[in-house]
Amino acid sequence: MVSANTEEWVENLLNPQIVKEWQQSTVNTPSPQGYQGLSGSVRDKKNTSNKQVNKPDIANLQVQKAWEIALQPAKSIPMNFFMSYMSGTSLQIIPIMTALMLLSGPVKSIFTIRETFKPVLGNPKSQNQIYLMMILYVAFQGVLMFIGLKKLNDMGLIPNKTSDWMAWEKITDYNKGIRVFSF
Repeated sequence: MVSANTEEWVENLLNPQIVKEWQQSTVNTPSPQGYQGLSGSVRDKKNTSNKQVNKPDIANLQVQKAWEIALQPAKSIPMNFFMSYMSGTSLQIIPIMTALMLLSGPVKSIFTIRETFKPVLGNPKSQNQIYLMMILYVAFQGVLMFIGLKKLNDMGLIPNKTSDWMAWEKITDYNKGIRVFSF
């Protein structure tokens, strides 16, 4: 029947007696929640506790999935803050790249928010709740951008001090009009 070097599970799979025992033991096993079996099968006739998922359950599942999507950037805030702290404020390629990634990543995510929430959009019952979660998602992306801006400011790459604008300052001469006496 089977060659001598085959595995035990292969022999069990090909043995009709073992397959029959396995089928009999699984007939009474309930189907997972949300599973819709073939109509007219033996399992569905015997298992009457199997219910179809109704519309409110789908709306609740969509809201739960939307919460997962909305809180995804919040879960990365502590890690990004720690990375920003540990990379230092020296003007080297790694700290600059981490700060720029903290700016570019959230901007890209904000512009693709419709695609991010696409799996849960479309149900009119949960639409308002999902819009609230989209706003929360944008807020968390804003926090990530703030970490990046703070990092760039700590490195001195954002011109926000008077000394950064000295080239465009007009020279003020306070001695103009004062006569200087020399003896």
